[in-house]
Amino acid sequence: MIVFVKSIQKTSDFTKIHDIRIRIFNKELGLSKKDIFDNDDKNLEQFLIMKDDVPVGTFRLREINDSHKIERMGILSEYRSQGFGKFALEEIKSYAKKIKKSKLILDSIYNVRAFYANSGFVEVGDVYDKVEIPHVKMNFKLE
Repeated sequence: MIVFVKSIQKTSDFTKIHDIRIRIFNKELGLSKKDIFDNDDKNLEQFLIMKDDVPVGTFRLREINDSHKIERMGILSEYRSQGFGKFALEEIKSYAKKIKKSKLILDSIYNVRAFYANSGFVEVGDVYDKVEIPHVKMNFKLE
């Protein structure tokens, strides 16, 4: 069973988010902690993706006018290709529609852009470097 949990900062849930980000963004991708955590973590909505009671992934949402920007999304390597990311994106779409957002935006690592494209996201603009990794902006228009 998959459970989608909204996290509250300064709790054990944020510790779980912290640990997932370290494993994915620091250990796998080699990013520094300053590129993984920022002051916005205190203000933005943070989410855990759970399998039963086990945290398998995380992301945060930033409100930008009539859009939500998906940030820091990652699924632990041992849980990838099992539908957790797709499930999370469907939940994000549903949530954004309920609060009347018109689109979702994100900065995808270039090598994983097909994952987002398979969920209906469209590439916008040219490839660019962000934290020394090629990225591309992607959008999803909500109906």
